[in-house]
Formats: sequence, structure tokens, C-alpha cells
Amino acid sequence: MIPSLADSNPIGVNQVLSPHMGVFFIAFAVTFVTTPLMRLLAVRNGIVDWPDLRRKTHIEPVAYLGGVAIFLGWTAGVVLCFLKSPDQLSSTAVWMSYVRFPISVVLGAIAIVITGIVDDVYGVSPRIKIGGQLLAAGFLAHETVGGQLLGARLVSDSFEVIGIGISYWPAYILGTIIIAAFVLGSCNSVNLLDGLDGLAAGVSAIAVAGFLFLSVYAAMHLSGAVPGLQGSDPLAAPVRVVLCLAILGALLGFLPYNFNPANIFMGDAGSLLVGYLCATTILMFANIADRGPLFVLSALIIFAVPITDTMLAILRRKLRGHAISRPDDNHLHHQIFNAFKNLKLGPGMSVKLAVFTIYVIAATFAALGCSMVFVRGTRYVLAVFVVIFSFVAVVAYKVGHRAALLDKLQAAEHVAGAAPDVPGQEQEVVSTTEQSDTTPI
Repeated sequence: MIPSLADSNPIGVNQVLSPHMGVFFIAFAVTFVTTPLMRLLAVRNGIVDWPDLRRKTHIEPVAYLGGVAIFLGWTAGVVLCFLKSPDQLSSTAVWMSYVRFPISVVLGAIAIVITGIVDDVYGVSPRIKIGGQLLAAGFLAHETVGGQLLGARLVSDSFEVIGIGISYWPAYILGTIIIAAFVLGSCNSVNLLDGLDGLAAGVSAIAVAGFLFLSVYAAMHLSGAVPGLQGSDPLAAPVRVVLCLAILGALLGFLPYNFNPANIFMGDAGSLLVGYLCATTILMFANIADRGPLFVLSALIIFAVPITDTMLAILRRKLRGHAISRPDDNHLHHQIFNAFKNLKLGPGMSVKLAVFTIYVIAATFAALGCSMVFVRGTRYVLAVFVVIFSFVAVVAYKVGHRAALLDKLQAAEHVAGAAPDVPGQEQEVVSTTEQSDTTPI
């Protein structure tokens, strides 16, 4: 018997978290122990990332398969949920300790990890990687919350916020598209962010800590600890808490090995998995009736660093006429790293300072996202977020625009150098080049 909200007794943070702290410790311990084992396995089988002294500046090959250790740790934490059984669900404390963890989330994670491992070991085309991500999104789209499919619930609640009703099938189709977009966007954003030692794991851990805050806050509201929020499925509250604790434990267990100087990378298996789990967590906030869209928006703000970097990467590559999948060294973290490197701090210290700088930016966005759910006047929080987001985006855009301009000028110089001598042509090219050097960044 699932208790009604009227029968629930208000609970605090300790009552929400304490039944599930074992999930965090097991996820951390398993990842911490298996990461060096995965490194040994990768080195023995040549599954390593070779430096190219341009974008990849490490001085020796670094092992992949860190993502497998993250997956093993996350799985170990989740398995605890299947070992518990509800004796009585007559009180809030009891049903908060029982987790009906969605098997669809586990199946999606398995699909993502297999795709990532194959890419790390053998290398696959972008289409195959996208196919694996869409398969995981398909599993997630069939997850039911509050009697409705996850995507349909998110769409219907979002339309209700603006006073528009929508029937089930249009909501289901649109919701499935939204889930696919969330999974693809999140997976690839974490993958693109994985450019400096400890960056993707640390930023993702900060974001998941923000998700955990939202999950605990929602569970407290659901139990009546703070009035004003209703929930349609009481058993969804502990699922969100467990999901965040398992991800956070696995990431923190991996981070010591991945921090500069890293001796193992998470690879695509790790970055795609972390992105998928973050997308899953964000979407599960849609289950919070009446305020689901607000919690989803808050979670997106918490996840703003990977989203921002991805949007700027797409824009930058389009400006330069490159394919979206073509890698470059003008990401936000590269720009910050180069700024510190120009101060003659050395590559190791520059990496650490760049990573810590982005940690601070990620923590700022996380604080803004968390504050939206309990600070009156959401518009004020959004105003602060828009200002910070716009500043970061414009600065990064100007750097990308400058790089695109330099590409065009270098191409023009190459053509001019290959052409027959024409009076005045050389002077014109030199003048253009000098003008480009004074272009503000």
C-alpha cells in the first residue's frame, strides 16, 4: 500500500538521505577500486589515447576505459535498490527508504556504455554512436511516471503552465522527440567538455550535486515538510535521490585518477554514460506535478556549462565552415587554459587553474538553478542567469569569430602567394593581415 500525501509525516533532509547513503559509498568504493584495474587492462591491450602535441598535450599515452569503472560503480549503487523490499509502506520514513528503480534507465545505460566501449576500442562512425544514444532514449521514453509516459507527462504539464491543454498522443510524440533531443544533447555535451584532465568528471559532479539538492527538496515537499508542492507518485522521490547519489559516488571515485596529471580518461563510454544519466535525472523532475517544468528548467540551468560549451562549439564550427563533428581547440576550457598559459604558469598549473575556474562557473550556475525552486520571484534568478550566460557566450563567440576570420585571411594569403605577381597585391594582403591582428578579442 502506497501512502497518500495526507497520511505522510513531514520529514527532513536526514530522513531523505540517510536510507540511501549506502548507495553513494558503494558507488564510490567500487569505482575507486576498479578504476586502476581498468587502467591496467587498457594499457595491456593498447586501449590508450596517444598525444598529438596539439590538442592532446599529455606527454605519454593515457589509458581509456575509465567509463567502464564509472558504470560498474553506478551499477553497484543501483543494485542496492533491488535488494530492498517493502514490508509496510504505512509511513513516510518507510516509503522513502523503498526504491522502485526503473529498469528502463538501466537498459539505456547498458546500451550507452556498450556503444562507448566499442568506440573507445575500435572506433565507430558518428552515426553508430547516435544510434546507440537513440536506443537508450527509446528505453527512457517508455518509462512511466504517475501513470503517464515520461515524455508525455513533461509535455502535458508544460502546456498546462501556459494554459493550453494537449491530448495524449500529440504529447506522447512530442515528448519522445524531446527525450531524444535531451539524451543526444546531454551525451554529446559531456563528450565535448571532456577536454582537460578532471574537467568533465568534476563539472558533472557539481551538476549532479545540484540535482541531488533539487531531489531532496522535492522529496521534503512531497512529504509535507514544506507546503505548496504536490507529487503524483511518492515512490518517484527516492528514485531521484538514489540516481543522484549513485552518479555522484561514481564520479567522485573516478576523479582522483582523472585529475591533472591524469593517468586514465573516461573515454566515450564514460562521457556518454554521464551525459545520459544527467539527461535522465533532468527528465525525471517532470514527475513533480504542478511544478515539474520549473524543476526541469532549474536542472537545465544547473547543467548550463556543458550546454553552453556545446552551443558555442556548433556556432564556432559553422562560422569556420567546418563540420559539427570536427574537433577543435577553441572550447571554453581551451580559451581559459591558453589565458593562464600566456601568464607563463606552465602547462600543469594552467590546466589546474583552468579546470578550477570552470568549476567555479559550474558551481555558480548550480547555485542559481537550485535557488529557483525556493526563492520567490523566479524572474530575478533568471535575470542573473541570463546576464552571466550572455557574458560567457559573447566572450567565447568573439574568440570563435576571430578564429574564423584568421582562417579566411590565411587562406587568402595562401592564394595570393601562389598567384603571379601583380603590382599592389602583396601590399594589399599585408595591410589586411595587419588589420586582422588588431581585431579585438
